[in-house]
Amino acid sequence: MYTFKTAVRTIKRNRVFSAINIVGLALGISVFLLIAEFVASEWGANRFHKNFNELYRLVISNKEGESYYVEPGYAPVLKQNFPAIEHAVRVADGLGAGVISYREGQKEAKAFRESRVLYVDGNFLEAFSFPLLSGTASLSQPLTMALTETMATKLFGTVNGVGKTVTMSNQFGNAIYTVTSVIKDIPANSDIQADILLSIHTLESAGNRDGNDWADPNTLSNAFTAMFVQLKKGSNPAAVQAQVTDFARKAQPVNAGVSVVFQPFKHLHLAPDFSYPYQTFGSYKLVFMLTVVSLLILLIAWVNYINLSTVQALRRARESGVRKVLGATRWQLVRHHLSETLMITLLSTLLALAFVQVMQPLFNQFTGKPLSLRDLNRGWFLAVSAMVILLGSVCSGGYVAFVLSSYKPVQTLRGKIDRVSNGISLRKVLVVFQFSISVIFIIGTIILFKQLTFMKTESLGMKLDQLLLIQGPTVSSEGQAERNATFKNQLRNLPFVKKVAASNNIPGRGYNFSTAGITRENPAPGDEKKGYNMFIADENFFDVYGIQFAEGHPFSAYDAMKSWNNSHKVIINQKAAAALGFQPAESAVGKNILWGQPFEVIGVVKDYHHLSLHSSIEPVIYLASVSYSFFIVQTDMTNLDKKIETIGKMYKTAFPGNPYEYLFADETFNKQYRAEQDLGNIFIAAALVAIFIACMGLFGLAAFSAQQRIKEIGIRKVLGASVTDITSLLSKDFIKLVFVAIMIGSPIAWWAMHTWLQEFPYRTGIDWWVFVAAGMAAIFIALATVSTQAIKSALANPVKSLKTE
Repeated sequence: MYTFKTAVRTIKRNRVFSAINIVGLALGISVFLLIAEFVASEWGANRFHKNFNELYRLVISNKEGESYYVEPGYAPVLKQNFPAIEHAVRVADGLGAGVISYREGQKEAKAFRESRVLYVDGNFLEAFSFPLLSGTASLSQPLTMALTETMATKLFGTVNGVGKTVTMSNQFGNAIYTVTSVIKDIPANSDIQADILLSIHTLESAGNRDGNDWADPNTLSNAFTAMFVQLKKGSNPAAVQAQVTDFARKAQPVNAGVSVVFQPFKHLHLAPDFSYPYQTFGSYKLVFMLTVVSLLILLIAWVNYINLSTVQALRRARESGVRKVLGATRWQLVRHHLSETLMITLLSTLLALAFVQVMQPLFNQFTGKPLSLRDLNRGWFLAVSAMVILLGSVCSGGYVAFVLSSYKPVQTLRGKIDRVSNGISLRKVLVVFQFSISVIFIIGTIILFKQLTFMKTESLGMKLDQLLLIQGPTVSSEGQAERNATFKNQLRNLPFVKKVAASNNIPGRGYNFSTAGITRENPAPGDEKKGYNMFIADENFFDVYGIQFAEGHPFSAYDAMKSWNNSHKVIINQKAAAALGFQPAESAVGKNILWGQPFEVIGVVKDYHHLSLHSSIEPVIYLASVSYSFFIVQTDMTNLDKKIETIGKMYKTAFPGNPYEYLFADETFNKQYRAEQDLGNIFIAAALVAIFIACMGLFGLAAFSAQQRIKEIGIRKVLGASVTDITSLLSKDFIKLVFVAIMIGSPIAWWAMHTWLQEFPYRTGIDWWVFVAAGMAAIFIALATVSTQAIKSALANPVKSLKTE
């Protein structure tokens, strides 16, 4: 108790240095805790499922790569033929999005456009642990649905929605569903996300598919569902996997070279290592990188504590000498200094918790996750986080304690501490370390934003500016096609509209579907296994988006009206032409390709980036349709609010019961770069914190150096040295340290960022000016920090400094 009281008095007596130490440590701990929240959340993804260790996702692997979609008809077959499989569950995402509406009595119907809609198997809620609030866990009956509590409250004003009927309007038409289950909101750390679960058994009836027979859940031809299996406890996954692979190969000749892989559900979010070959929903590399960043920031904070604490050694050396003369042992002095360290760590941790609360909303915005300190209470994360902070504090405080307790009483009392202090070399090394990390952060941030700018500004091969995207109607009724055509014509007649087109999807969001089995008339062996992305659009799509033709021409209005399955005409991109075997690509025009029946290629468009620069351009085949999923309007940006309002009034009149929603083409496309933008913001924050803490350490070393050379400075001033001379004298040694840090940090940063850039098929270069800019920034920051202490020493009265002897 006495030791802690003494520690408190010492902290109060050295307010400035103590405050800098506490703030520096608090910043380091707060950054560590924020990133630890993210890491804990990523690690804990999906682990709330009771059957977590028995769940697997089926991956279809062949020499062409991996597919994560399986023909849905295999689900009941697997359950029947393999006793080790407890459940086989189909999950179809991207199919059910549409408008859900509910009318209570004579009140006006509530209608909401919802995208988080899944078609799922009847046993979905048995295999996965999404707790029921009311109703039954089974969705085995057609036209039944489950809602989350938030969705139920949104529709009915209460979670008591079981037994009520709602209308779901999507690509399969309008259907009336009965709510049989209300479940708790799905946690944010679940890779399966939905607000509405529709029974996939609904689509077994052709009448509920609205002509979309490809969506038959019993088909063995079209792969459009993710498939999960739950094995019985004690089963051998490798053995079952081999049996299922053998079964699939025998079931269909097309599966001769196929392997079925059971991807453990525990690896669905984070890979177990860097070489993991299968798709995950989280990034193991990102988690690893952020963990390293957090530990480096914390390490810089501890290094800063060592630097600043040893600076105080000069002021407290006599105190240690007096204590030793009065009989204090070295262990007592060590215990005293460790008490100070623990006290400072406790205060820093409390301040860090306050910092975390302030920074939490911004950090959550960066990560897109609802994080909090509660996320650390996952398994061993809380204990490890506390141990890391405590261990680091004890190690850094222990070093300082042993240095301060090692001084000889006679020398300290005579003021000769500068002769016995051999820690200056280590402190210089620590400053070099701090600034090396800071330089790495600066270079990394510049290159990260350089790559982001490159991706956003690189020519896409199409034009996205001045394009307004209007979500088409989902709630349909008799005469819908005529209303769609009328609305499109009304848009064309608006004075501020330059061009109008329509498509069933949009660049930046994806394609309409993917398929294989398409070849030219004289295919090469294996051509039938190649996959193609299919995109449905009208005759004006290419013109509105500014997509250039290498050869041929767009669809005609007649082609669009007849639709692709009647016109038998397609347009392909250059990648698709090459995959089909046409050399040169332009030679495909006028030729037929086979997709069950012949389709004439009437145009070849130049390759453009339909999706982000994260991925290479893929083969695309365009199909003609009048389309109405999205209306694309080209207009200028003047008086945009008024234009949107005018279109909205027309839309509500044309499509009653459909919510009016609009997007901007460029903003929608750039959302694909959200991860890089957020990572860049985190790097900026980390770089600023690292530099700030490093500058405090440099300030401490500058104060230490000035204290050691106080007599020399006094003599130089008496002999006529100017303030500039003395400032230069005290600053040059530190600038040398920063130069060393630049030389160490630059190659490390180059290697790290070069490795990161290899993940992008289209990437910026690492230019020489990046390192020059980072080096100049580090030198300027260091010079500004050191100069404040140097000028203060240079302006001191030399008579007073010479009297110290």
